[in-house]
Amino acid sequence: MKTLPEKYYLAHFYELVAFIDATSLHLLNTEQLRQYALVQRLSEAALCLLIRIINRKSNFVAPARLNYAEILDITAALAELEQHQLITSAAQLPASQLLPELTKAQLQDVCAQAGVVDMPANSAKKQAWIDCALKQSCAIKPTSDPTYQAYVQSVFKDTFDYFLYLYFAHLGGTLAQFSMRDLGILKTNGNSSRAAASQLNAHFDELEEAQSAFHYSQWLHQLKVMSDEEKTALAQALLTPAKVEPVGRYGQEKYNLLSYKLAHHCLTHAPDIAMTLLAQSDHPKAQEKHIRALYAEGELTLCQAKLNAILEASADESLLLFAQDFSRLKFGSQRTSLLTEMLRNSGTAIPLDEAFVGAPEQGLIDYYQRHGITAIHSENGIWRALFCLSFWPELYQSDKNQLSNEFALRPKSIKENNFYDTFAAEVETRLQHFTDAQAMLAWLLQQITAHYGEPNCFMAWYDHLYDQLCLLVRHSPMDALRKHLRAMSKNYRGLKDGYPDLIGVRDGKLFCVEVKAPGDSLRRNQIVTMNQLLSAGFDVSIQQVAWQLDPAQPYVIVDVETTGGQKEYDRITEIALVKVVAGEVVDQWSSLVNPNKHISRQITALTGINNQMVRDAPVFAQLAEKIDAFSQGAIFVAHNVNFDMGMIKAEFARCGLSYRRAKLCTVVLARKWLPGHDSYSLGKLCADVGITLNGHHRALNDANATADLFIMINALRLAHSAQ
Repeated sequence: MKTLPEKYYLAHFYELVAFIDATSLHLLNTEQLRQYALVQRLSEAALCLLIRIINRKSNFVAPARLNYAEILDITAALAELEQHQLITSAAQLPASQLLPELTKAQLQDVCAQAGVVDMPANSAKKQAWIDCALKQSCAIKPTSDPTYQAYVQSVFKDTFDYFLYLYFAHLGGTLAQFSMRDLGILKTNGNSSRAAASQLNAHFDELEEAQSAFHYSQWLHQLKVMSDEEKTALAQALLTPAKVEPVGRYGQEKYNLLSYKLAHHCLTHAPDIAMTLLAQSDHPKAQEKHIRALYAEGELTLCQAKLNAILEASADESLLLFAQDFSRLKFGSQRTSLLTEMLRNSGTAIPLDEAFVGAPEQGLIDYYQRHGITAIHSENGIWRALFCLSFWPELYQSDKNQLSNEFALRPKSIKENNFYDTFAAEVETRLQHFTDAQAMLAWLLQQITAHYGEPNCFMAWYDHLYDQLCLLVRHSPMDALRKHLRAMSKNYRGLKDGYPDLIGVRDGKLFCVEVKAPGDSLRRNQIVTMNQLLSAGFDVSIQQVAWQLDPAQPYVIVDVETTGGQKEYDRITEIALVKVVAGEVVDQWSSLVNPNKHISRQITALTGINNQMVRDAPVFAQLAEKIDAFSQGAIFVAHNVNFDMGMIKAEFARCGLSYRRAKLCTVVLARKWLPGHDSYSLGKLCADVGITLNGHHRALNDANATADLFIMINALRLAHSAQ
């Protein structure tokens, strides 16, 4: 196992500041430059201690608790930090700053020391004590309170957080990511083919742009922990001339999002503030909410004017779709929305067994398979992979699209949504090269072979990726593929998701299906993406499903005998599969299994299976393919299904394989459809309902009895479903 050197964090800090030195010194304000200069003059011990302090989640630290073996004289290091004014006692700061980080006992001491009135009961939660102390913080005297004198804060922490923001271009980046990289836990692009082209690059161009983006990113992060009163106060502050002006695209985006979230918060109790914030925010959701609010207030002229402005000039397809829909509903004669119309026109619902609740896509795939139609669960992944592999050289190897550092995975042109503007010539040349399916697949295979496993922000790598791409490319109209890749290049942000759940092949042609189960809604981004696919020339539809029994649905009734009841340690000694279709047993298969493990006397007494019987039996790995094929497209049924499924999944996992099936439990079904029995164990239940079970605890005997029981229950389920 890899280990880190003693002062690993110091090396990581040097790596961070090397990035700042090389790319971003012009993005530091005067105070940040001053603090950075002070840090550069520190001794190694003082710098190590400073990094230890600022790298904590908390803003305050008690020096008495600092104990790091690699820093020999912590007292001297602390004195040096104080001398350079890089740490400050909590006693010198406003009382309110330390309070949220104190323990409940410390809060009680501080309140008692200050003579705070109306204190909560000792048993009250910590938050109640924080609220009490904050409300009466003016009574607290930090300079004379021993709790405050025991804590210090580093004034460099905010600058350090800004350094991390400049490096990662988002909040949440930490030095711990450097450690995870060194330990091999976190993959970076440092060892990939793009490393040669990658170099250090600033995420921002101008000081004001970086500072405003950081400022509004911090406020967005703080919203998660702010009180309602604090959110309202911040909303009011955004309406004053003293607010920090958003500069540049990043700053404006963060400001627009913050304005929208604060407006949403203020709508009920401060509607004037909310409406002003919505009016000045360019966030699509803010524009939509503003239009809805204007309509609700009867401001129809202004509402229609804003709708017309969006219809004439909006580049956001989701917002444009909203404006079209809202105009039709409120200012036209249409009474239903586009979403409702699409669902209404989706045709007759296909019946699926309730075993597929939570996984209707798999249920529909199995349904198609029974009707000779190939389909796979694709959703967003296959389309993102197609885009990424089609343009890998431009995304990850071009000098025009360099990544800022080895942790960066999202190319700048994707982040800024201007990929086509940057690579128009290359995109068109590539699309012209895709003359037919063979040419496109040859290119995709070349990229997969060259870059398999490399980190990226578009897709996960998996063994059957190329097979799925083949299904898509070979059966799609080539012109449709080219048109959609061009559309993704022009607006990846708007077309990165919302794709139909399934792609399939019917009569040699590709179709795309969005699956909707009862209660499911259709999201607007799905309509945007499906409309784009339709306009490109793809066959796209919505298929509703209903939780009703399909008589043609296959079931595989399973029983396993094992060396014990722990799937992590015990192994299968016998397995039986019985296939049921339309209330009839149509096939069955069973086998003893060599568990490569001793079978105890107790298990032999229960099952009749001993070590001699399984000695020459096949091991599970030799049977896995047969089990997978026999149960393909069927619902997995067993008595206490979680046990049998758990044992089989564990055996597949030992073979390096996965096993997933929709499942039903005859114990659960019997309790619902055959109520009133004293026991629902297989033996007693079969005896009660007249099912023969000879040789209990042998797999095929139990599986056949369970099949008879399931057929009986399913007849009741079908009769009820038909009502």
